[in-house]
Amino acid sequence: MRAIQKRYLREMLAATIAYVALIMLFAMGLPHLKVAALRVVLALLPLLPVLAMIRAMVRLLRDEDELERRIDLEAFAIASMLTGFGFFSVGLLLSVNVLTRPPAFLVAILVLPALFGTYGLAKVFVARRYANT
Repeated sequence: MRAIQKRYLREMLAATIAYVALIMLFAMGLPHLKVAALRVVLALLPLLPVLAMIRAMVRLLRDEDELERRIDLEAFAIASMLTGFGFFSVGLLLSVNVLTRPPAFLVAILVLPALFGTYGLAKVFVARRYANT
C-alpha cells in the first residue's frame, strides 16, 4: 500500500470514528436540549467529520497517478448514478404507497452514507476490471 493510500485510510478512519461519535451524541442529546440554538449546533456537528472525509477523498484523488484517478472517478460516477437511481426508485415507490413512509429527515440523512458505501463497492468492481486487463 502506497503512502497516499495509508494517509487516506488514516484520515477516513479518524473522520468516520468522529462521525459515528457525533451522530450518537446527536441522537442521544437532542431529546434533552430545549434551546433551539443548541439543537442546531448539535445537529450540524456531524458535518465537521463529513467535511474531513471529503477532504481526504479530494487529497487522495489529487495525489494519485492517472490509472488510480481513473478508477476512482469511474467509481464515483457509478456510485453517484446508482445512489441517485436508488433514492429516485424509493421516491417513486413511496409515491404509490408500496413502501412504508420513513421520516423525511431519515431519507435525507441516509443519502451521503449510501453514496460513500456505494462508492466503496463500485471501486472494488472497477479496480478488479482494470486489474484483469
